[in-house]
Amino acid sequence: MSGTATTFLRSEMNKWATFVLSDEKFAVRVEDVQEVLMAQQLTPIPLAPGHIVGLLNLRGGLMSVIDLRKRLHFPPRPVRVDEDGVEDGGKLLVVKSDGRLVGLLVDDIGDVLDLPSEDWRLPPDTLGARHREFVRVICPVEGEIVMGVDVDALVGRSQEV
Repeated sequence: MSGTATTFLRSEMNKWATFVLSDEKFAVRVEDVQEVLMAQQLTPIPLAPGHIVGLLNLRGGLMSVIDLRKRLHFPPRPVRVDEDGVEDGGKLLVVKSDGRLVGLLVDDIGDVLDLPSEDWRLPPDTLGARHREFVRVICPVEGEIVMGVDVDALVGRSQEV
């Protein structure tokens, strides 16, 4: 495995929080996750890049929210309405990156999986360009591929307003 992937898998923890985005399954290390929230009303940020969809007041602190569909150039989220007629706006995965909290707007939250480092593989060279900069490893799980995401790489430049 490459040095980058080995460094990425450095953690003693094998717990990964999964999330879904446009029918693709991704995972971040549980240690990078602060909490999970339902999508909430955001305050727009004038002149911010399109994928930074606003600010959220989280217990008195302001946090930027990134729409991962926009950040990764996926098609817009389909409108889903629950049985009570309430629109499902997705979920917010609150992660810690470089010492600050950032909200990632995703389609859905999956399970927390125990995936030992020896189960992870390097992503293939054919992995799409929109994934290459932040997907460090992949792991087959029950017939699906889970992509291990480097939160700092995913959030990094997208925070520059």
